Amino acid sequence: MKGGRLIGTYPIKVVLAGGIIGFIITTISFKNVKAKITKKDMNCSLKIQIDNNEKFIKAIIDTGNFLKEPITKTPVIVVEKDALRDLVPEYIINNSEKIIKGEDFEIQEYASRIRIIPFSSLGKQNGILLGVKGDLLIVNLEEKDIYIKNFIIGIYDGVLSKSGKYQALIGLEILEETGGEVNEHSEFIKM
Repeated sequence: MKGGRLIGTYPIKVVLAGGIIGFIITTISFKNVKAKITKKDMNCSLKIQIDNNEKFIKAIIDTGNFLKEPITKTPVIVVEKDALRDLVPEYIINNSEKIIKGEDFEIQEYASRIRIIPFSSLGKQNGILLGVKGDLLIVNLEEKDIYIKNFIIGIYDGVLSKSGKYQALIGLEILEETGGEVNEHSEFIKM
């Protein structure tokens, strides 16, 4: 011991044993987590309400989606632009790029709902999504409905699933942090 630190050599057996034990624990942990989360568990259905409009959308839980609106820290779900038709006015959907750029465009009664959301992803550094504040989000997950009132819809100008199995990405964090009311006996309309 010197100055409160252990100085010396460690036998190679101790180092190897520690490495092997660490590897085994890590491998077992990953297998347990992977076994608990299947593709079926990652799929869910959403019912989004804005004003008097509502829409059912197929979604997938994205464990890497930690997207939040930067000022209020409100969680963001990412939804394909085309899936939002009949829910968000056409002039917002068709002019999302102009709104983001701040061009002279009248957003009328939706001004209080519009949010600008910066993001980074593997495909795009320093990206920006146009967001719309929703009124109610009902997530049907494992035969339960989770009611979430504090969320923003990020409008994605593209396709999230090539096979068309889902049109939205929802983060695990929104399901855990929002403290939404849970209805154990779902009467959610299956898609």
